[in-house]
Order: sequence, then structure tokens, then C-alpha cells
Amino acid sequence: MGGFVQAVALDLDGTVADGGLSSEAMAAVRDGRDGGLAMVLVTGRIQAELEDEFGKVACEFDAVVAENGAVLLIGDEVRELARPVDVLLADWLAKRGVPVRRGRVVLACEAADADAVHHAVDELGLDCQLLRNRSALMVLPAGVSKGTGLLAALGELGISPHNAIAVGDAENDLALLEAAEVGVAVANAVPSLRQHADLVLDEPDGCGVVSLLTGPLVTGELLIRPARRRVAIGRFSDGSPATVPGAQANILVCGPTGAGKSHLAGLLVEQWVSAGYTVMVLDMEGDHIGLDRLHNTVVIGEHGLPSVPELLTIVRQHALSVVVDLSGVSEPAKFDYLRTLAAVIDEVRATSGLPHWIVVDEAQVALAEGGTTADVFRPQDRGYCLVTYRPDQLTPSVLAAVDFTLAVTGADRVVAGQYEQEPATATLREAGGLERPFVVAARRTPHRRHWHKYVTEPLPSHRWFYSPRRGQPVRPPMSRTSPAASPRPTRR
Repeated sequence: MGGFVQAVALDLDGTVADGGLSSEAMAAVRDGRDGGLAMVLVTGRIQAELEDEFGKVACEFDAVVAENGAVLLIGDEVRELARPVDVLLADWLAKRGVPVRRGRVVLACEAADADAVHHAVDELGLDCQLLRNRSALMVLPAGVSKGTGLLAALGELGISPHNAIAVGDAENDLALLEAAEVGVAVANAVPSLRQHADLVLDEPDGCGVVSLLTGPLVTGELLIRPARRRVAIGRFSDGSPATVPGAQANILVCGPTGAGKSHLAGLLVEQWVSAGYTVMVLDMEGDHIGLDRLHNTVVIGEHGLPSVPELLTIVRQHALSVVVDLSGVSEPAKFDYLRTLAAVIDEVRATSGLPHWIVVDEAQVALAEGGTTADVFRPQDRGYCLVTYRPDQLTPSVLAAVDFTLAVTGADRVVAGQYEQEPATATLREAGGLERPFVVAARRTPHRRHWHKYVTEPLPSHRWFYSPRRGQPVRPPMSRTSPAASPRPTRR
């Protein structure tokens, strides 16, 4: 096991248990852990009641989120994730004959008493939320949910929520499913959960859990790309957003030189990073160094490249997105570095699920037919974005693995002696589908196009600098001496 799916979060009542624990489901949980999956139990039950009824069930999981996201149990540690609901509320309800049970943080009531509980919260002026769980009602601190609890558990386990699947059956599982990359409802789930789930299982409760844990979604044979995880990169002519998957796809960005390929590739990285995905950019020409302005993103290579193990540690242990600037490296050293990286990156992705994306700029260099790294990069494993002006030079196996093609058609122009840009245009085509033209969205970070090339080389005439001298315009060809002296950033 392993690969993209690194963790599975399971609700308890109505999912793993139906009156009692499903022995088949618990056996599947053990097998999943033995295969390298992190298993997280997420329940609305008060911790004491969980232990009274199900004994040491916590020992069967890597982490347990109890009290609907308010309490986290990992090993022998118990941590309250929020301040407890004010004791005044429990006292107020008890004095008026409303049954209430107190947990470490939450209060548990009956859904039939919702009006009385709501009145009490208003009367006392408390900042609480009421949440139904079928016939039960929970009073929680504001902002606490199964989703926030799962995020806390995954953070402790060092796993991205984008590498997690969550399974549930009731209303309080909506936030749980929303927090994970893929949200799954068992067949016996309430209608609202079934409606919002990315996948509805054919079988109920424990049987459904078994089919999931032993099925193709967890092993990676079945790809689900939730629509809610797609990222927008522009607008179609009808005003609808042009989107691509947040993960588990291969994307080809192609087009002629100067059309805007690097602009679009950088936009993709911006959107993925903003959505919480981890990206590694192999930047052959220094086009993407401006991406260091993004949250949790670093650029390395300007002052020497780290070793490949050091690079992978940055991605795996610190969950940072990384731009590897290879523009200052000699061609032989560049290929040696890529070959070493390609030989180990799949193992790292299999054990950690990171990085979610590998962006290969100038892909015709690394993945060309007969190229030095064409046989070790594995785009068939998904999560590659290939940028090239020569897609015809990529190997047939690489091209066959492409799921989405973005062909950039925009071009730069010179107006009244000034270098200008129109909004870039492109087409989007899913494998087997039709091309749809769209206008590419603006970027938030700067794009420096091939700036190393201009340190010693003359600029083309349309980028010449105009300066008056004795009333006559002079157009000397300028060369860049540093990124700070560069002309206006351009698309590629």
C-alpha cells in the first residue's frame, strides 16, 4: 500500500460500528496499518463513554479524534483541542430537567431537546454551536468540528489532508469529509452526506469500510478527482471557470516560444500551493524564482544545489513547495542531478505522498525520446506537469500518460515602441475530449523569463532601451547584469 493515499479517517457509529464493532472492518483496519496506511478514528462520542463501550479500541488506530473534534488521543497522550463548554450551561440544563452528559470539552444531549438547549445558550450568552448527529445533539465550542479534529490528527502524524480519505454516515461527518481530499459516504448515510460525498459506497457500515480499505481507491488503481478540489486558471468564453484537477493528474503545457507557457505553469503552481498542495518545480532556466513569494515555498539553487536527500527532506519533513533553480548549473551537472532525483523520487512519493506535483520545465530536455532521464521519471504515477515548446519530442509513454493538455496561444506584441502583453489565451483539452479556448488568469507572483540568458547576450530589438541624446533617439542593445536590472517580466 502507500502512494497517494496515506491515511484513512473513519467515523465510528454507523460506519465502523453498528451496535458493536464490525470484526471484518477492524481486521481491514489492521491490514491497512500493516500495509503502511495511517488509520484515524473520528467520533462524536465522549471519551469516557467511548472507552466504556469499546474498551481499548483506540489502540487499533494511529490516532483517535473524540468528542466531535474537540479531543485528540495519540498513544498515551490526551489533548483538548478547544476550551471546554462553559459549565454554566450543563448546570442550567440539569436544573430544568434536560438530560445532559459532560465530556472533557463538549456536552451531549438529545436532539429532541434542541429548542431548550438553544434557548439556554442564548440566555447565557455563550459562544457555542449545536450539531445534530442523527438522534443526538452535541454542544461544542465555536469552530470545532470533526474536520478540525482530523486536521489536528494528520498534522501530528505528518500527513497532508490531501493524502487522506474520510468516511462517515451522519450530519456531523460533513466537515470530516470536507477536510479530506476524498470524502466517502457509506450506503446507509443520511441523504445530506450522500449528496456532498465524492463517493458513495454500495454497502453499509462495516461492509462498506471493508470494501473501501481493500478496494482500488486506496491502492491507487481508481482515481477520483473531486470537482471541489479543482483549481481555476482562467475563464471560458461563456464566463464559466476553466479548471484543472487539484491532484492525481498529468498536465501538459505546450505552445510556441513567447506564447505564455511559463506564465501558465506558474499560475498552476500558485493555485495548487494556495489550495494546500505541495509542489516541486524543476526550473531549467530560472523562470520561476518569483514563486518564492508564495506561502510555504522556497527557491533553492542560486547559491548551490542541496544534495538530493537534503532536497527530499525539505519536501517530505517540512511539507514545503520547492523551486529547484537549475539555470546556473552546467548541462552535465544538471542531468546528473535530475537522474539522481528521478531514481528516488518515486520511493519518496510512495512513502509520504509528497510532493503532490512535480513541474518539469523544458520537459523536452528531461523527457525526450532517448533522453538521459526519460526512463526514470514515471508520469504514469500521476502528479506531473510538463512544460515544453516541443511536445513532439516527448516519449510516447509520456504523451500517453497525459490527462489534460493546455496549449497556450497568446503572443506578445509591440505597440508604439513599447513592449506590451495582452491577456494570454490557451485551450484546455481533457484526454479524449474537445479543445475549449479560455483566457488565462493573471498571476500574483512575478515571472522572470530566462533571465540568465541575458547576462551576456544582447536583447532583441523590441526590448531595446530608448534614451534621448542630443535630441536623437539612441537604441543601444542592453544586456542584463542581474535580475534587479531586468526589463519588464514577460510570458513564455
